[in-house]
Amino acid sequence: MSLKKIFFMALFALLLLPAVPAMAQTAGAAAAPLFSAGGLIGLGVGVGLGLIIIGAGKGIGAIGSHAVDAIARQPEAGGRIFTSMIIAAALIEGVTLFAIVVALLLNNQIAA
Repeated sequence: MSLKKIFFMALFALLLLPAVPAMAQTAGAAAAPLFSAGGLIGLGVGVGLGLIIIGAGKGIGAIGSHAVDAIARQPEAGGRIFTSMIIAAALIEGVTLFAIVVALLLNNQIAA
């Protein structure tokens, strides 16, 4: 699935979001505000976490693809290429984990 399709599906889901609370109300329930500050922050954190994971997956996929290409071209350099690939993937995972922790802390700080 291309990144463009994912973007348009996410945009379509965000456009449908205001209709969801209206459909879930019962006849006697009081009308709640359409968006609250905590809800918008939670939505932003959720979208941000999704983008973080997509970016990390795309980066690690590119590293693996290019490493396999390089090893296929120069099999004798496979050990050094593999080591460099693992180091680069670990750096991406570290930055991703840091971003996820910051996003979740932000979400918990605002919710409290």
